[in-house]
Amino acid sequence: MWEESMLYGRERERIQLDRVLGAVRAGQGAGLVLYGEPAIGKSTLLRAAVDRATDFRVLRCQGISTESELRYAALHELLLPVADRLRMLPPTQARALGAVLGLESATPDVFLVGAALVRLLSALATRGPLLLVVDEARLVDPESAQALVFAIRRLSAVPVALLVALRDDPADTLWRELPALAVGGLPDAQARRLIADRYGPLGALRLSRILAVAGGNPLALHELPGVVGDLAGTAPEPMALGPGVRAAFRERVAALPADVRVLLTVAATETRGVLGTVTAAAATLGAGPTAWEAATAAGLLTVGDGRVERTHALLCAAVHDAATPAQRRAAQLAVAAALTGPGEADLRIWHRAMASDRPDERLAAALSERATRADHGSLTAAAMLRQAAAISPDPERAGERLAAAGRFAWAAGDIASARGLLDRATARLGAERAATSSRGLAGLLEYVAGEPERAATLLLRDAELVDPDTAANLRLDADRARWAAGHGILDLDPAEITVREGISRFHTMIRPLPPAPLVLLWGLADRALEPYTQAAAGLRGSAAPAAVSLLPQLAIIQFANGRFPAAQQTLAEAFELAEAGGVENLLAHCWSLRAKIEALRGDSDAVLDAADRALALARPRRAQSLVASAHWHLGFHALSLGDPETAYLRLRTLAQPGHDARHPTYSRLAAVDLVEAATRVGRHAEALEYYADIRDWAIRSRADWAIAAAYTCRALLCADERADRYFRRALAVRRSRHDLNHVRTQLLYGKWLRRVRRRADAAEQLRAAAEAFERMGANQWVLRAQQELELTGRRAAPVTAHGETSVLTAQEQRVARLAAQGLTNREIGTELFLSPRTVGHHLSRVFGKLGLSGRADLVDVDFDNGMRIMRPR
Repeated sequence: MWEESMLYGRERERIQLDRVLGAVRAGQGAGLVLYGEPAIGKSTLLRAAVDRATDFRVLRCQGISTESELRYAALHELLLPVADRLRMLPPTQARALGAVLGLESATPDVFLVGAALVRLLSALATRGPLLLVVDEARLVDPESAQALVFAIRRLSAVPVALLVALRDDPADTLWRELPALAVGGLPDAQARRLIADRYGPLGALRLSRILAVAGGNPLALHELPGVVGDLAGTAPEPMALGPGVRAAFRERVAALPADVRVLLTVAATETRGVLGTVTAAAATLGAGPTAWEAATAAGLLTVGDGRVERTHALLCAAVHDAATPAQRRAAQLAVAAALTGPGEADLRIWHRAMASDRPDERLAAALSERATRADHGSLTAAAMLRQAAAISPDPERAGERLAAAGRFAWAAGDIASARGLLDRATARLGAERAATSSRGLAGLLEYVAGEPERAATLLLRDAELVDPDTAANLRLDADRARWAAGHGILDLDPAEITVREGISRFHTMIRPLPPAPLVLLWGLADRALEPYTQAAAGLRGSAAPAAVSLLPQLAIIQFANGRFPAAQQTLAEAFELAEAGGVENLLAHCWSLRAKIEALRGDSDAVLDAADRALALARPRRAQSLVASAHWHLGFHALSLGDPETAYLRLRTLAQPGHDARHPTYSRLAAVDLVEAATRVGRHAEALEYYADIRDWAIRSRADWAIAAAYTCRALLCADERADRYFRRALAVRRSRHDLNHVRTQLLYGKWLRRVRRRADAAEQLRAAAEAFERMGANQWVLRAQQELELTGRRAAPVTAHGETSVLTAQEQRVARLAAQGLTNREIGTELFLSPRTVGHHLSRVFGKLGLSGRADLVDVDFDNGMRIMRPR
């Protein structure tokens, strides 16, 4: 196996290297030149090949600039470990190689050296395959290169391999006789994995800038995350490089003509890529048509349709990095002078500010004014204010601009930059003045990525320092933060569930839309679906906290309304935004909801993994609402598995004083689960307390779900025939087949009817429950309902989503169709957001229902015409 910690991707290169090694093991000689830009991973590939060649004898050498003019210097390094083998050669050849190794005083004869090398390598290969490795071959002396190529061409029937790493295409070098393979940058997915493995998750803005500049270069991918700080979203381009990349490209940068370096520096400075601006600015600095011809011929720049693209972004960044501060300032001023259009005043001021090497309040004020009043994106405004602060002579004025920049970064969804800018502002202004200038940013940051209790404190503190409109929003957010920390239940006016027009660019929450669990608690899920959907549509595509925070709420509302596929799609989008933005509390919310969905499906591994991830994020931040939701979903899953003891231990924490999962909202939402688990383990006193709580809430809220839940709980506590009346009342309140609580009540009622020997009535309830659970994809609950149904002597008839009798459920049909297309269980799981284990479970049911022997038979199924088996005659 290839060492994955060393190599990311590189499938094409691995295959070629394996072919070379395989050919040598088969007794043939082979060679391969790996070529590509500096630090692209050629040496890593050579080391990986050596690690694979455990049955080879390996001889290595490396080109060194100080030895590139010494005849046979590289061959000397390569053969020195086998100098004692020269006695195996005829005297004339032994003397030739002896001269190469400094053992003879004679001048080496080129032909004799080549012939002797062939003879020596052949002799060494008689004891096992031989691998020759030449790194940095561009610095290998010509005589050594010529001898090695001479030898490998004559060893086609001898088990000797020659692997060479070269910077440029070998077509114009002595290595041109060997097969060559270009080594390019890593694909985007592998580049992201390399960074994630080395640095963990990075913010989306920081990551995107690194990927754009690195171009898949592994060394750049290793170094740039450490160079590009947390303020990457507001940092001006181009970014600085790390020492390794700087050293790797030093020679190549130095080899470029001076006017080409000037042109590339200007192209890196004018980040929009407007051809006219770059051309005019470069011309004023002496880079004319000749520089353009050289840069485009070398593939460094691409010109077309009025645009200039930096084809080799990393080399352009290296050129800019190598320029002196004076040269970089000159490029900024040249670009500013070239911006003469009526709509380019803001950019002109920006480049002048970037060129400033001393404090300039007049320029800082102009840039600040442009940032706050012009129609810029929030992130652009943040960058402008940050630069204005950098050239502000007054530290306090600089602090105010940093605080405002932080608020703009927050509005753009760049949490890392917002936090860093606020910290800098606070260091200059103190906490209170920073709060005023940032309009309460500290509490908002804490709310999405810190402790809700502390967030509430900060929000209420800052509400006393800001304007009345902002203060009202901060106090509302403080109430929600206290709710998230486990304090009480917020009152909810149904009229508040509307979408406000014209959301402020600074405001971070959609004020009329409360947390979704509260909407469920007050029985307003039906009414909330359209406003939440409308609000999400208005914010779609945005990385602002308003969008990120809304999506998990929408998924909960969709789930509660039986829109299961839509909820899964919304959750996937929420995951992407939460991970990219580094908003840990919202990411915990996503994982908790994932646990709920997996609990419904019955995938135990996925449930435990999602809940563990949610708790790992929520517990250190004391986010009790998130801890409570994870405990609820774990308890719900235990009930689905028929494990009431575990379910009770998990669920009782929702109402247990002092526990970090205690939360009045979730204890009421989970009332039926709590009472069922408690009664099944003989905890009747506790079950009565849980019933009393949901009964009181039903009286207060008049929410139909709560009334139904109270009746269901009362029925579970009855030891006589009165349970029948309570179950029927519960079912009469909630009649939706998409309502999980309603279907759960049908199951519980059916079990009770079976136990009192009313089997026909029990079968009716259990069959309806099994069909509804199957439509939901609730696998474990389907099994429980069917087990109960079988005890009545009846069987369930599978149904489609439209209520027609069918062989397969909707989910089974989706899985079967994808399997028929040749997808693996893992690929199907990725497509449908299922675990491979759950996919396998669905397929086993499909095979049983259709009478198939395996996956190969799925190609004969006519999925569009009643699942008929269409076998060839």
